[in-house]
Amino acid sequence: MSRIFRPAPAARELALGYLALMAAAGLARGLAGASGDGYLAALYFLSFPGSLLVTVFGVVPLHALLGSPAPEAANPFGPMVYLVGGAAVNVLLVWGAAKTVRRLRG
Repeated sequence: MSRIFRPAPAARELALGYLALMAAAGLARGLAGASGDGYLAALYFLSFPGSLLVTVFGVVPLHALLGSPAPEAANPFGPMVYLVGGAAVNVLLVWGAAKTVRRLRG
């Protein structure tokens, strides 16, 4: 197997740690039952470009197809989709950028 599909162990641990921290922060927020607050804004900032891409290309089309639930049925764990999905997209974006730079350098 080529080196392209096997990142360095430190990079893999950093990516998994980032995903785990975002999941743990979203879970802690959901368990606390917090609604829109500054903590959620900070979490969205930490997963920014990915959470926006997940929203635009995943959540919004699904809501258009399936319809949105009633506002009183809000789930405190709902933002975890944006946070963890955004973190995963961020990891893939960094991996793709690193791979592109590596190929362009020769």
